Amino acid sequence: MHLKKIKINNFRNYDTAEVELSPCLNILCGKNGQGKTNFLEAVAYLTLGRSFRTRRDEELIKKDKKGFYLKGEFQSDEENLILEVGNALNRLVVKINRVVHKSKRELFGRVHTVIFTPDDLQIIKGSPEKRREFLDLHLAQAYPDYRQVYLRFYRALYQRNALLKRFKEGARDFNQLEVWTNRMVEEGSRVILYRQQALAEINPWLNHYHQVMSNERETLGCAYKFGREVVAEPDFDRIKERFRGLLRTCTEEEIRRGYTLVGPHRDDLQIMMNHRLELRIYGSQGQQRTAALALKLAMVDLIKKIQGTAPLLLLDDVFSEFDNERKRELLRLLTTGTQTLLSTTELKATSAFTGPLKLFTVESGVIHD
Repeated sequence: MHLKKIKINNFRNYDTAEVELSPCLNILCGKNGQGKTNFLEAVAYLTLGRSFRTRRDEELIKKDKKGFYLKGEFQSDEENLILEVGNALNRLVVKINRVVHKSKRELFGRVHTVIFTPDDLQIIKGSPEKRREFLDLHLAQAYPDYRQVYLRFYRALYQRNALLKRFKEGARDFNQLEVWTNRMVEEGSRVILYRQQALAEINPWLNHYHQVMSNERETLGCAYKFGREVVAEPDFDRIKERFRGLLRTCTEEEIRRGYTLVGPHRDDLQIMMNHRLELRIYGSQGQQRTAALALKLAMVDLIKKIQGTAPLLLLDDVFSEFDNERKRELLRLLTTGTQTLLSTTELKATSAFTGPLKLFTVESGVIHD
């Protein structure tokens, strides 16, 4: 499914804009601070139900205006889809094919979207939380059941933590603790299994994209860290057994602290270069940035394989800090069937692209084609 047309009113620095897009590559070119990222943010908000830059909708409203409105018309071989969302005076309105819905969460999953921004460097060099967020966002789009499994795990985790907090204060109900531990282990093991299966699936794509962009100088791989141990083979029964074993070893410490110490809410993703160097520690910023982009491109392939259709690909300022060779190789990778919206200050950098494209210039919140 691709985005055919988008309408933007009073969003960030846009008064009003109506843009028709190509189903192939769309390039947004302009100086910094003109609204290129804001445009990509509007597309992301429509398809994900949230911004990739802020959790506060008030920040999305153009200065001195009372609300914003976004409308996207999407098209595939099978269907047409209209998504609308607006926020005026803290009143949210969401419509899907003109039917009103109560929550912007209903937008999620209607159109799959993968986004790369300069901040994605934190997937490699940032905290484990950043890597878990990366996995969860894309797995929720790739696998239909993942989101519900994930939510059930966190409900059980919340209840178990609440009970552990009461234990810390002197209460004792080990039967109840066992009930919530069992639920948490069951759903948490499913979360871990999904994550491990996804990483096993994307590893060949991940290495391919990184090798292409590094001119085959480097290899790249990733593995799942369950607790402190890297676990490569997805096996549900083994995951459950290990999960319970880890919980048994730290029960007293959990009671003392008042919260759960092991599980998918604390796991990590290990990213290795050339089979031996942890990229987070030993990679240069250019290598880390290339790896972050390779991870996003691999998730495009995962979603396409599982869902049967390619997601939208949003690339914000993707050329910054890339040398000319990496820019050329990236453009070569974009000759796929994925609708791509790419923002850049370097129009010259896109001259090597040989496929169909549509070029837009962005200046002070106005888009020209």
